Amino acid sequence: MKKLNIFPFQNRPTLLLFVFAVSLLTRQLAAQEGKKIVKLHYVNSNNRVQYLLLECVLKKGKVLTPISNQSYKIYLDSAGTNLISNLTTDETGKAKAFIPPSLKAVWDASSQHTFIVMSDDEEVISDFVITKAKITLDTSGADGVRNLTASVMKMENNKWIPAADVEMKVGVQRLGGILSAGEEDNYTTDSSGTLIVEFKRDKLPGDQKGNLLLVAKVEDNELFGSLIAEKKALWGVATKVDTAFFDQRTLWSTRFRTPYWLLFMAYSIIFGVWGTLIYLIRQVIKIKKLGA
Repeated sequence: MKKLNIFPFQNRPTLLLFVFAVSLLTRQLAAQEGKKIVKLHYVNSNNRVQYLLLECVLKKGKVLTPISNQSYKIYLDSAGTNLISNLTTDETGKAKAFIPPSLKAVWDASSQHTFIVMSDDEEVISDFVITKAKITLDTSGADGVRNLTASVMKMENNKWIPAADVEMKVGVQRLGGILSAGEEDNYTTDSSGTLIVEFKRDKLPGDQKGNLLLVAKVEDNELFGSLIAEKKALWGVATKVDTAFFDQRTLWSTRFRTPYWLLFMAYSIIFGVWGTLIYLIRQVIKIKKLGA
Protein backbone atom coordinates (compact mmCIF):
# COMPACT_ATOMS: atom_id res chain seq x y z
CA MET A 1 0.00 0.00 0.00
CA LYS A 2 1.35 3.41 -1.02
CA LYS A 3 1.88 5.83 1.83
CA LEU A 4 -0.15 9.07 1.53
CA ASN A 5 2.02 12.19 1.54
CA ILE A 6 0.14 14.86 3.50
CA PHE A 7 3.18 17.11 3.94
CA PRO A 8 4.55 18.40 0.65
CA PHE A 9 7.94 19.53 2.03
CA GLN A 10 9.91 16.32 2.42
CA ASN A 11 13.29 17.93 1.93
CA ARG A 12 14.86 20.64 4.10
CA PRO A 13 15.78 23.18 1.32
CA THR A 14 12.18 23.37 0.11
CA LEU A 15 10.93 23.91 3.65
CA LEU A 16 13.46 26.69 4.29
CA LEU A 17 12.52 28.37 1.01
CA PHE A 18 8.84 28.26 1.95
CA VAL A 19 9.52 29.75 5.42
CA PHE A 20 11.64 32.54 3.88
CA ALA A 21 8.91 33.39 1.35
CA VAL A 22 6.23 33.58 4.07
CA SER A 23 8.48 35.77 6.25
CA LEU A 24 9.23 38.12 3.36
CA LEU A 25 5.53 38.41 2.49
CA THR A 26 4.66 39.17 6.12
CA ARG A 27 7.25 41.94 6.28
CA GLN A 28 5.99 43.48 3.05
CA LEU A 29 2.40 43.49 4.31
CA ALA A 30 3.50 45.09 7.58
CA ALA A 31 5.46 47.73 5.68
CA GLN A 32 2.43 48.52 3.51
CA GLU A 33 0.24 49.01 6.57
CA GLY A 34 2.82 51.33 8.14
CA LYS A 35 3.43 52.29 11.75
CA LYS A 36 1.94 55.33 13.43
CA ILE A 37 4.53 57.36 15.37
CA VAL A 38 3.73 60.18 17.80
CA LYS A 39 6.57 62.41 19.05
CA LEU A 40 6.60 65.25 21.57
CA HIS A 41 9.13 68.09 21.68
CA TYR A 42 9.67 70.71 24.41
CA VAL A 43 10.98 74.14 23.38
CA ASN A 44 12.19 76.99 25.59
CA SER A 45 12.78 80.11 23.49
CA ASN A 46 14.83 82.93 25.04
CA ASN A 47 13.78 81.78 28.54
CA ARG A 48 10.41 83.46 28.00
CA VAL A 49 8.27 81.35 25.66
CA GLN A 50 7.80 77.67 26.46
CA TYR A 51 5.71 75.38 24.32
CA LEU A 52 5.20 71.76 23.30
CA LEU A 53 5.28 70.58 19.70
CA LEU A 54 3.47 67.33 18.93
CA GLU A 55 4.26 65.46 15.72
CA CYS A 56 2.26 62.57 14.23
CA VAL A 57 3.56 60.62 11.22
CA LEU A 58 2.97 57.31 9.45
CA LYS A 59 6.15 55.34 8.80
CA LYS A 60 6.20 53.01 5.80
CA GLY A 61 9.67 51.64 5.34
CA LYS A 62 11.88 54.73 5.30
CA VAL A 63 9.11 57.11 4.23
CA LEU A 64 7.44 59.36 6.83
CA THR A 65 4.02 60.77 5.94
CA PRO A 66 2.33 63.43 8.13
CA ILE A 67 -1.07 62.48 9.57
CA SER A 68 -3.57 65.32 9.92
CA ASN A 69 -6.77 65.67 11.98
CA GLN A 70 -5.47 63.54 14.86
CA SER A 71 -6.77 64.64 18.28
CA TYR A 72 -4.73 64.38 21.47
CA LYS A 73 -4.69 65.72 25.03
CA ILE A 74 -1.52 66.73 26.86
CA TYR A 75 -1.32 66.64 30.66
CA LEU A 76 1.30 67.85 33.11
CA ASP A 77 2.61 65.21 35.55
CA SER A 78 -0.72 63.38 35.92
CA ALA A 79 -3.12 61.98 33.32
CA GLY A 80 -6.66 63.21 33.79
CA THR A 81 -5.59 66.32 35.75
CA ASN A 82 -3.48 69.39 34.92
CA LEU A 83 -4.67 69.55 31.32
CA ILE A 84 -2.32 71.61 29.18
CA SER A 85 -4.25 71.57 25.91
CA ASN A 86 -6.48 69.70 23.48
CA LEU A 87 -4.64 69.38 20.17
CA THR A 88 -5.51 68.50 16.58
CA THR A 89 -2.70 67.99 14.08
CA ASP A 90 -2.66 70.14 10.94
CA GLU A 91 -1.79 69.16 7.36
CA THR A 92 1.89 68.88 8.35
CA GLY A 93 1.02 66.42 11.10
CA LYS A 94 2.02 68.90 13.83
CA ALA A 95 0.29 70.78 16.64
CA LYS A 96 1.60 73.32 19.15
CA ALA A 97 0.55 73.85 22.76
CA PHE A 98 1.60 76.51 25.26
CA ILE A 99 1.70 75.84 29.00
CA PRO A 100 -1.26 77.86 30.36
CA PRO A 101 -0.89 80.37 33.23
CA SER A 102 -3.32 78.29 35.31
CA LEU A 103 -0.59 75.64 35.73
CA LYS A 104 2.09 78.08 36.88
CA ALA A 105 1.91 76.90 40.50
CA VAL A 106 2.30 73.27 39.42
CA TRP A 107 5.16 74.19 37.09
CA ASP A 108 7.03 76.16 39.76
CA ALA A 109 6.61 73.44 42.38
CA SER A 110 9.17 71.07 40.86
CA SER A 111 12.41 71.17 38.90
CA GLN A 112 11.36 68.20 36.78
CA HIS A 113 8.09 67.47 35.00
CA THR A 114 6.51 64.67 33.03
CA PHE A 115 4.31 65.33 30.00
CA ILE A 116 1.61 62.77 29.17
CA VAL A 117 -0.10 62.49 25.79
CA MET A 118 -3.51 60.82 25.63
CA SER A 119 -5.55 59.66 22.66
CA ASP A 120 -9.07 59.04 23.95
CA ASP A 121 -8.37 56.84 27.00
CA GLU A 122 -5.03 55.50 25.77
CA GLU A 123 -1.66 56.83 26.91
CA VAL A 124 0.35 57.43 23.76
CA ILE A 125 3.34 59.02 25.53
CA SER A 126 3.89 58.61 29.27
CA ASP A 127 7.66 58.89 29.80
CA PHE A 128 8.52 62.33 28.37
CA VAL A 129 10.42 63.94 31.26
CA ILE A 130 11.94 67.43 31.15
CA THR A 131 14.31 69.06 33.64
CA LYS A 132 14.01 72.84 33.85
CA ALA A 133 16.89 74.63 32.17
CA LYS A 134 17.76 78.02 30.76
CA ILE A 135 20.27 79.28 28.21
CA THR A 136 21.96 82.65 27.74
CA LEU A 137 24.02 84.12 24.91
CA ASP A 138 26.43 87.06 25.23
CA THR A 139 28.88 88.78 22.89
CA SER A 140 32.27 90.32 23.54
CA GLY A 141 35.07 91.79 21.50
CA ALA A 142 38.61 92.98 22.07
CA ASP A 143 41.60 93.61 19.77
CA GLY A 144 39.57 92.67 16.72
CA VAL A 145 38.53 89.29 18.16
CA ARG A 146 34.80 88.70 18.54
CA ASN A 147 33.51 85.95 20.83
CA LEU A 148 30.18 84.33 21.57
CA THR A 149 29.62 83.02 25.09
CA ALA A 150 26.78 80.56 25.68
CA SER A 151 25.80 79.27 29.13
CA VAL A 152 23.34 76.57 30.18
CA MET A 153 21.94 76.26 33.70
CA LYS A 154 19.67 73.53 35.06
CA MET A 155 17.45 73.49 38.13
CA GLU A 156 18.24 71.02 40.86
CA ASN A 157 16.75 71.14 44.37
CA ASN A 158 15.19 74.51 43.53
CA LYS A 159 18.62 75.97 42.68
CA TRP A 160 20.18 76.87 39.34
CA ILE A 161 23.45 75.02 38.78
CA PRO A 162 25.74 74.75 35.71
CA ALA A 163 24.84 72.10 33.14
CA ALA A 164 28.01 70.43 31.85
CA ASP A 165 28.48 68.40 28.64
CA VAL A 166 25.52 69.96 26.85
CA GLU A 167 25.92 69.90 23.07
CA MET A 168 24.64 72.84 21.05
CA LYS A 169 24.95 74.84 17.86
CA VAL A 170 26.30 78.40 18.03
CA GLY A 171 26.24 80.69 15.03
CA VAL A 172 24.17 82.91 12.77
CA GLN A 173 20.54 82.23 11.87
CA ARG A 174 20.17 81.89 8.10
CA LEU A 175 17.36 80.66 5.87
CA GLY A 176 18.83 77.16 5.64
CA GLY A 177 19.50 76.82 9.38
CA ILE A 178 22.29 77.91 11.72
CA LEU A 179 25.62 78.83 10.15
CA SER A 180 28.31 77.91 12.68
CA ALA A 181 30.23 80.85 14.13
CA GLY A 182 33.50 78.93 14.12
CA GLU A 183 35.10 75.91 12.54
CA GLU A 184 33.10 73.25 14.41
CA ASP A 185 29.49 72.30 13.74
CA ASN A 186 28.68 71.60 17.40
CA TYR A 187 30.11 72.74 20.73
CA THR A 188 29.88 71.36 24.27
CA THR A 189 29.69 73.20 27.59
CA ASP A 190 32.43 72.73 30.17
CA SER A 191 32.07 72.03 33.90
CA SER A 192 30.85 75.61 34.46
CA GLY A 193 28.08 75.14 31.90
CA THR A 194 29.77 77.64 29.56
CA LEU A 195 31.41 77.61 26.15
CA ILE A 196 33.19 80.35 24.20
CA VAL A 197 33.29 80.42 20.39
CA GLU A 198 35.36 82.83 18.34
CA PHE A 199 33.26 84.43 15.61
CA LYS A 200 35.07 83.87 12.31
CA ARG A 201 32.36 84.81 9.81
CA ASP A 202 33.67 88.03 8.30
CA LYS A 203 31.73 90.16 5.82
CA LEU A 204 28.52 88.20 6.30
CA PRO A 205 25.46 90.04 4.88
CA GLY A 206 23.11 91.34 7.57
CA ASP A 207 20.06 93.56 7.52
CA GLN A 208 20.02 97.15 6.27
CA LYS A 209 21.94 98.24 9.37
CA GLY A 210 24.34 95.28 9.35
CA ASN A 211 22.76 93.37 12.24
CA LEU A 212 23.14 89.59 12.41
CA LEU A 213 20.84 87.32 14.40
CA LEU A 214 23.17 85.23 16.58
CA VAL A 215 21.78 81.95 17.94
CA ALA A 216 22.74 79.34 20.53
CA LYS A 217 20.53 76.25 20.24
CA VAL A 218 20.30 73.01 22.19
CA GLU A 219 18.19 70.67 20.08
CA ASP A 220 16.16 67.76 21.50
CA ASN A 221 18.39 67.16 24.50
CA GLU A 222 17.25 64.07 26.43
CA LEU A 223 17.11 66.05 29.69
CA PHE A 224 16.24 69.62 28.71
CA GLY A 225 14.47 69.40 25.36
CA SER A 226 15.24 72.28 22.98
CA LEU A 227 16.70 75.54 24.32
CA ILE A 228 17.09 78.60 22.11
CA ALA A 229 18.81 81.92 22.84
CA GLU A 230 18.94 84.74 20.27
CA LYS A 231 20.81 88.03 20.22
CA LYS A 232 21.37 90.71 17.57
CA ALA A 233 24.85 92.05 16.94
CA LEU A 234 26.21 94.64 14.53
CA TRP A 235 28.74 92.19 13.09
CA GLY A 236 27.51 91.94 9.50
CA VAL A 237 27.65 93.94 6.30
CA ALA A 238 24.74 96.30 5.76
CA THR A 239 22.45 95.21 2.92
CA LYS A 240 21.53 97.96 0.49
CA VAL A 241 18.27 97.66 -1.42
CA ASP A 242 18.34 99.40 -4.81
CA THR A 243 14.74 100.54 -5.17
CA ALA A 244 15.53 102.46 -8.36
CA PHE A 245 15.99 99.12 -10.11
CA PHE A 246 12.33 98.22 -9.46
CA ASP A 247 11.11 101.67 -10.53
CA GLN A 248 12.20 101.06 -14.10
CA ARG A 249 9.82 99.82 -16.77
CA THR A 250 10.72 96.13 -16.90
CA LEU A 251 8.86 92.83 -17.20
CA TRP A 252 9.21 92.16 -13.45
CA SER A 253 7.94 95.59 -12.39
CA THR A 254 4.44 96.40 -11.15
CA ARG A 255 1.59 97.00 -13.58
CA PHE A 256 2.10 100.74 -13.33
CA ARG A 257 5.69 100.26 -14.63
CA THR A 258 4.88 98.09 -17.63
CA PRO A 259 7.24 98.62 -20.62
CA TYR A 260 5.79 100.80 -23.39
CA TRP A 261 6.41 98.20 -26.08
CA LEU A 262 4.40 95.63 -24.11
CA LEU A 263 1.56 98.13 -23.61
CA PHE A 264 1.56 98.91 -27.35
CA MET A 265 1.44 95.20 -28.23
CA ALA A 266 -1.38 94.43 -25.77
CA TYR A 267 -3.56 97.39 -26.77
CA SER A 268 -2.96 96.71 -30.47
CA ILE A 269 -4.28 93.17 -30.06
CA ILE A 270 -7.31 94.43 -28.10
CA PHE A 271 -8.18 97.13 -30.64
CA GLY A 272 -7.59 94.71 -33.52
CA VAL A 273 -9.96 92.08 -32.11
CA TRP A 274 -12.70 94.54 -31.16
CA GLY A 275 -12.30 96.44 -34.42
CA THR A 276 -12.76 93.24 -36.39
CA LEU A 277 -15.86 92.31 -34.41
CA ILE A 278 -17.41 95.76 -34.89
CA TYR A 279 -16.65 95.66 -38.64
CA LEU A 280 -18.30 92.23 -38.98
CA ILE A 281 -21.39 93.35 -37.08
CA ARG A 282 -21.76 96.41 -39.31
CA GLN A 283 -21.47 94.24 -42.42
CA VAL A 284 -24.15 91.87 -41.11
CA ILE A 285 -26.46 94.86 -40.50
CA LYS A 286 -25.86 96.16 -44.05
CA ILE A 287 -26.62 92.74 -45.53
CA LYS A 288 -29.92 92.55 -43.61
CA LYS A 289 -30.90 96.03 -44.86
CA LEU A 290 -30.11 95.09 -48.46
CA GLY A 291 -32.16 91.90 -48.10
CA ALA A 292 -35.10 93.83 -46.78
